[in-house]
Amino acid sequence: MRWFNTKRILISLILVPIFTICLIINRFFLLLDHVFFPHFIRQSIRNPVFIVAAPRSGTTYLFHTLAADKNNFTTFKLWEIILAPSIIQKYFFLGLLKCDRTLGSPLKKVILSVENRLLDNFKHIHKIGLSLPEEDEAILLWNMSTFYLNFFFPDTNYFNNYFAFDDKMTTVNKERIMRYYRKCVQRHNFVFNRRGTKKFLSKNPAMMSKVKSLHQFFGDATIVTITRCPSKTIPSTIALNNSIYAFFTSKAPGHDINERTKNILINWYKMAHENITAVYSNQTINLSFNGLIKNEQSVINNLCGKLGIEDRLFSTNQDPEKLNHISRNKYTALGDSELQFILEKMPFISEYCTEEKMS
Repeated sequence: MRWFNTKRILISLILVPIFTICLIINRFFLLLDHVFFPHFIRQSIRNPVFIVAAPRSGTTYLFHTLAADKNNFTTFKLWEIILAPSIIQKYFFLGLLKCDRTLGSPLKKVILSVENRLLDNFKHIHKIGLSLPEEDEAILLWNMSTFYLNFFFPDTNYFNNYFAFDDKMTTVNKERIMRYYRKCVQRHNFVFNRRGTKKFLSKNPAMMSKVKSLHQFFGDATIVTITRCPSKTIPSTIALNNSIYAFFTSKAPGHDINERTKNILINWYKMAHENITAVYSNQTINLSFNGLIKNEQSVINNLCGKLGIEDRLFSTNQDPEKLNHISRNKYTALGDSELQFILEKMPFISEYCTEEKMS
């Protein structure tokens, strides 16, 4: 799949130099932070909230809804992840945008125009934009330690350890990656939450494989899980991944790659269930997908009560499509026999499948 075809060659000629330049620049400024802002490593991260759930299970809807409460939460936005992981870059772009506003925002208008052209193909399946909150797995790009790189090299087994982080990654690499991630969060708080009055909010499905490592570096975190039957999350994720693969090559992914995605998700379900129960049992808020998207009062009250926020964010008048928990991502749900085979591997989720089937 990754071998030569015209589209892949063109994309490589464009993206590889851009990524390399961004990598060098971002790594350089991350190092400079230790020179100009050395005290950031003492920045507190109090009671962060991590949404840890399978892809396509309402996580984006919940993430954007909570992130809208700017009095209580702070989170990475896409511009910060891609263009400004360092403190110096954050201050630079904030200053640049402030100057731009005084001139009538001409730069912002150009950026929005370019953004719409570049991200239009993804917006129909995932709510995305430079000024919007985004899952922070991408910030690991600048440490070259994310499975996102697998989208460019889908045929290799090199990234297998990243998909089973707690189980297969070496202790040295786990600590290196998680220490880097924690410093990125500290940098964010240093600029946007210096006094620590807000809770850092994160949504990252990959955390399903990193729960034990997460606990080591964020022991006081609250974990929010959303459980949705894999009959839909698995084929929906496969469809999403295939659309990303299609960006890099004109060759369609084969059956083996789709099977690999399915097996990764099954393992994520099992790892998250086992490890959250083991290390975060008293700090977890469990939500059902149906209860969340239907704004069932008991589910919303439980969530908001434990997070200490008002339930007005989940007004029944909200438009679900606007918040993107209903995606135009096209897929076919798993058949009964295939679903039953999967549920035999993770029986703890069977009741949710029954619930969704009856609703």
